[in-house]
Amino acid sequence: MVMKIKDIRKLTSEQRKSRLDQYRREYMNVKAQLSSGGSIDDPGKISELKRTIARLLTIQKEEEQNK
Repeated sequence: MVMKIKDIRKLTSEQRKSRLDQYRREYMNVKAQLSSGGSIDDPGKISELKRTIARLLTIQKEEEQNK
C-alpha cells in the first residue's frame, strides 16, 4: 500500500503516472464512501494515500526540474 521514496524512484515515469492515477482513484473512492455515511476498515488509509500521492508528485516535480 504505502510506497517509500526509494521504491518510487525505481519506477519509470509512465509507471509513476499510472500509480498516481491509481492512488488518486482509490483516495476518491474512500472519500466518497465516507461522505455517503459509510465507514472504512482502516481510518489511517486516507492519510497513507495522501502521503503516497504527495511522494509521487514530489518525485515527478523533481524529475521535471532536472530535465
